[in-house]
Amino acid sequence: MLTGASCIGDGSSLVRTLIEAMADVLDALDEASASRWSRNKKAAIKYGNVLRNYAAKTGRGVAPLVKLAGLFVPLAAAAGEGLDQGAGFLDKFGKAPTDADLKKAISERLKSLDIKFLVLVDDLDRLEPAQAVEVVRLVRSVADFPKVAYVMCYDRAVLAHALQVGLDVTNGDLFLQKVVQLTFAIPLPEPFDLRLSLREKALGIYKQVNKQVPSSEEQDELRLAIDREGQALRTPRDVKLVLNGIRFAYANLSEQVYFPDICRINLIKILNPPLYAWLERYLSLRSVIATGDAMIEDDERTTLGTELKNLLPSSDATSIRSIWGLRRFIPTVRAADQPKDTVFDNESENEKRTMFQLRRLGSPQHYRFYFALTGPKTVLTDAEYDLLIDLAARDDLGELKATLFEYIHKPRPLGKRWFEYIIEQFDYSQWQRLTARQIRGMVLGISDVMQEMLMTADHVRPTMLGIGQKAEDSIREGLKRLRHLDPGIMTATLQTLWRDTRSLGWLVGEFYRKELQYHGRAGDRTQPDQLHALSGDQLDAAKPILEGRLADPATRLELRNTPHLPYLLFGWLDMSGEDAPTQWVAEYTKEDANFVKYLLQMRSWSMSDRVYYPLRKASVSYFLDWDETLARLGRLEAGEISGAMATDIAEIRQAIKVGKERGD
Repeated sequence: MLTGASCIGDGSSLVRTLIEAMADVLDALDEASASRWSRNKKAAIKYGNVLRNYAAKTGRGVAPLVKLAGLFVPLAAAAGEGLDQGAGFLDKFGKAPTDADLKKAISERLKSLDIKFLVLVDDLDRLEPAQAVEVVRLVRSVADFPKVAYVMCYDRAVLAHALQVGLDVTNGDLFLQKVVQLTFAIPLPEPFDLRLSLREKALGIYKQVNKQVPSSEEQDELRLAIDREGQALRTPRDVKLVLNGIRFAYANLSEQVYFPDICRINLIKILNPPLYAWLERYLSLRSVIATGDAMIEDDERTTLGTELKNLLPSSDATSIRSIWGLRRFIPTVRAADQPKDTVFDNESENEKRTMFQLRRLGSPQHYRFYFALTGPKTVLTDAEYDLLIDLAARDDLGELKATLFEYIHKPRPLGKRWFEYIIEQFDYSQWQRLTARQIRGMVLGISDVMQEMLMTADHVRPTMLGIGQKAEDSIREGLKRLRHLDPGIMTATLQTLWRDTRSLGWLVGEFYRKELQYHGRAGDRTQPDQLHALSGDQLDAAKPILEGRLADPATRLELRNTPHLPYLLFGWLDMSGEDAPTQWVAEYTKEDANFVKYLLQMRSWSMSDRVYYPLRKASVSYFLDWDETLARLGRLEAGEISGAMATDIAEIRQAIKVGKERGD
């Protein structure tokens, strides 16, 4: 008769738990052998109760032996003679039965049966030391009955240590040898059996969730992930734990993660927990660095690099204990002599694009799904990004511009605005993923709302002052891509850009001026053709359109409130020469209030111990005579002016002083 019991349960006596399985078998045999009339009587006796009470008496931590009435009286006596069951049982021994008496009665009963018991005890190595001692005690002396064999399943080293602790003996393994009569070690699986099993079952999970098989590329990457990280698999339990993690995560995140990487990270989690913890910490830091929200100091780089070299010390590129193997799915690590050089390495544009597109573990936008089942709070979700791209592909860009406008004002967990984050994410790699129509939409949408972004920029925070340049760099990358994808859409996009974009100050002062410089038409920053966003003809075609807009009377009034006015004026100067912007400044500054406002607008920005706003002679002198400017300020100070203007003039005087101190 085969019976079994798991050692994992509550705190009740394991002796009782194990014996109960045998007692149930005895009950069944008694029922089968008893006569019909005796089975119908409440007084019918079950031999299994003797086992139960023996367990109650011998099990540790259990209430004392209960009353023995009705437990072990021959059926004929109980039914035919109606004797008192408790008294009959006591008379059998002539005294209250001892443990030895009960054990002897059980043994005689088992000998009379034409069956044998095989008791399987699983998970013995998962018990606490006290529980392990109780089970071994059971097998050794309490329940060593005839015709009963125990098969115990355990990890020998773990169980020996538990016995050593629980019994306070010197050698737990030696004690175990005295109890176990025959040992049989389960043979190790063949080298690839566990990995093949894991791959087959992992593919089953993929098919169950996606209702299709993985692509050939995914299957190849899955095979590589399991072959490499799965080298440390040792038991079927390892496989089960890994599969449990894959099944739980992928069922909820199939749209947010790359299946081979979810398998890979669960292998690392089970087989190499220290590396798993290191990866979670490293990737979280890398994410905020990638979004521009943080910087990493050399000390921190050295610490992380040292930890990684200790975790993966092998120089063999094929080893799972090599940094080279990690680099395949975390491109920013590399093997290097200096610890600080092993982390936060540069990744190629192709690697960056692939990580994002496939939602891989190495993607700063997706890494957190692999650890926390949710994305980073500092990045756009895939749904939000997809919405932007969908809106950009439409003919009417009104909704796209409205959405970008909202991102300018929408709060973000860290200091940077969401719009600034979007600008930084649209780098070379991001533009490469878009169609020509999508590029057109994003170029026009971003350009149109730039003035709003510049007007709301927090000038105390240095990075915000560079948002115009960041946008210009991003738009130039988009147009370079568009020029190769579809020249026709490129031409139409530029026409709309020059004619309709509301951010005229940014367009002339940053974007167009940069192209003039790169083409060698202004300044000394000539760049090779491959860095140009526009051709020479496209640059020429833009000039009359932009100059026409700047000549419009309504536009000239609006220019007075242009954010970053110096950028516009110097861009206008480079495009059209001195006369046009100088004439506009003269018109603008005729009134004293506008003169003061203009000087405040012409201040630049610098930072050392704090933020400074110097007013430099060189900046003003291009458009107003410097000596006359100082004289006019003096006349205003000497006259009757409002308190607000007096405050503004005091700021201008301070700005002039700072300008002199810093090189004017």
